[in-house]
Amino acid sequence: MKHLSLHTLLVFLLLGPSAMRAQEKVALIVAVGKYPAGSGWTEINAANDVPLVKNALLKQGYADGQIHVLENEDATKQGIIRAFQKQLIKRVKKGDLVYFHFSGHGQQVIDNNQDEFDGFDEALVPYDSPLEYVEGKYTGENLLRDEELGQLLDKVRAKLGPTGNLLAVIDACHSGTGTRGMSPARGTDRKMAPKNYRISTKGSASPDLNSMESSGEENLAPMVAFFGAAPNQLNFETRDENGRGVGSLSYAFSKKFSEADKDMTYQRLFDKIKLEMSAIAPRQQPQAEGLLNQQILGGDIVGKTTYFRVLRYKEEDPSLVIEGGWLQGIKEGSLIGFYENETMEHGSENPVFTGKVKRSNAIESIVHLDTVLARETALGMWAIVLENSYGDLKAALHCQFETEAYQVAFDKKINSSPVLEKSDDAELFIVEKDQQLQLLTKDDHLLNTIPTTFPASSAVSRMMEHIKSFIQAKFLRSLEVSSFEFPLEFEFVPYHFDRKNNVFKEEIPLAEKMDGAGTICFKVGDIFKLRLHNWGDKTAYFTLLDIQPDNRINILIPGPNETPADFSIAPGESKIIDTPFEIAPPIGTEVFKLIATEQPIDLSSIVSTRGKATRNASSNPFEKLFADTHLNDAVMTRGRRTMSMGSSKVNVFSQVFIIE
Repeated sequence: MKHLSLHTLLVFLLLGPSAMRAQEKVALIVAVGKYPAGSGWTEINAANDVPLVKNALLKQGYADGQIHVLENEDATKQGIIRAFQKQLIKRVKKGDLVYFHFSGHGQQVIDNNQDEFDGFDEALVPYDSPLEYVEGKYTGENLLRDEELGQLLDKVRAKLGPTGNLLAVIDACHSGTGTRGMSPARGTDRKMAPKNYRISTKGSASPDLNSMESSGEENLAPMVAFFGAAPNQLNFETRDENGRGVGSLSYAFSKKFSEADKDMTYQRLFDKIKLEMSAIAPRQQPQAEGLLNQQILGGDIVGKTTYFRVLRYKEEDPSLVIEGGWLQGIKEGSLIGFYENETMEHGSENPVFTGKVKRSNAIESIVHLDTVLARETALGMWAIVLENSYGDLKAALHCQFETEAYQVAFDKKINSSPVLEKSDDAELFIVEKDQQLQLLTKDDHLLNTIPTTFPASSAVSRMMEHIKSFIQAKFLRSLEVSSFEFPLEFEFVPYHFDRKNNVFKEEIPLAEKMDGAGTICFKVGDIFKLRLHNWGDKTAYFTLLDIQPDNRINILIPGPNETPADFSIAPGESKIIDTPFEIAPPIGTEVFKLIATEQPIDLSSIVSTRGKATRNASSNPFEKLFADTHLNDAVMTRGRRTMSMGSSKVNVFSQVFIIE
């Protein structure tokens, strides 16, 4: 029997059993995707968000019994309030860690206390709130207003106290449903108000549309909230790796939260979410509120997994099922090494055996082996990722033609292409309208138009070039690789610039170019340089890629007449690159990517030959990966899979910014 120390016993006697209670993690997930028939709301894929979010929480130390889920008909307004009362407010104690998630529609409703700048409150849409305002029948009483949600969250924070922590994720929006209705959006431009409603408000001078109206009282637990889009933007759904429709914020949050380490702050987590959403929803700008510079849940998370347990062995294949999937960054084609249990320094030891991932879902992967093993040997191993596969180069496409020749030609191309698949829940749409073929993204962005005077074969060829550019840009935007050998980073250094005399003047603090959530916002004409840092102990060579909002990819460093071997940075060095950059259209979300390796990087020939110059003689792994993304004939013939790449060989550091 273990005896309590005298100090511990005194604490127990003086403060009671609660003093000995361990910190707990509690979560409430609300998902409404199937509203009642006749409610006016479109069906969305909120139910698919639940396992994503739940699995991410489980990976970071939440117990299954402490994750409470409320879906569809159970998620009425009173049902949500009861869940707050029963599952959170009454149960949590000082110092606990709480997560709240909402996936569903959002709507604006008449401001009932004249505290809103625009005359409307923001609200979440429970199951029992119809879309339309009907005088004398329904005027929005079942909506969960921002003030009401804020009050519920404040009651939770009061129970948690200053040592607790609360994280809220709202995957909804209050804007329109899209002019073409190509993809499900989580909100509406129909306000809960009579048609003749006129705004009369004494509200604040500036809108704070994503605020949950916290009381601001002291002695509350710190809270951070993430939102799927800016108040005036649509919040569209995306597709996960298995092709299921999911909320874009739920998807991005679940992936990045699963991969978070113990030291990561909310700001860094949000930066990673922004990067992921720049690929899956580039016209959407996620928002954040709260104390972003604190550690996630006070640092009380499991952290990023370095190894994965073997769950099952299939002798007939032979294959192993490991406890890690695409939520943890394991994708089909990744090379897995298997080591003796508790092998600490796998980098200095050869694996007992290896295998490649042949199928991956959110939390498990099937690894094909080249040899048959004894079951006892297989089940006792640790699985470690030796080389990452960075996913498929692909896109889901939906076509809607009036002219049969176009339908036949595009069907033939899609059916024969390894990078395209048909889907009603697509990323790209080609529609015949107003004597044009229009290529549109799911979030209603027009990428290209072709007059219907073009013959079908020419139309297919022209559209494919824009489709390939979209696929390449999407893949590269989300590409993240961290290397302990070459941990390069950069920061923007804005300048005042005297255009008349062509002279750089003083630096501008970068904080002046950031919004409240730490997102960098440049205006057309802004000028900046880059400050590089090499935090490693090896000299690194680097190149800089720019991915524009229109999917155009530029090599910024080295420039056209510069030598790749000249662009290196010594270990521990920080320096400003002399090359200035000026912000130019198009407006939207742009991404800079700094790629570092141990060898000079030359991507110019790959760009000029559209990937045909694969530089097989080169041992630089990023050059080969970059060549694959161009989807030339060779790549298209052998399939859509990109090559695997050892993560220690390359570092990719990204910065997302907005051009206004």
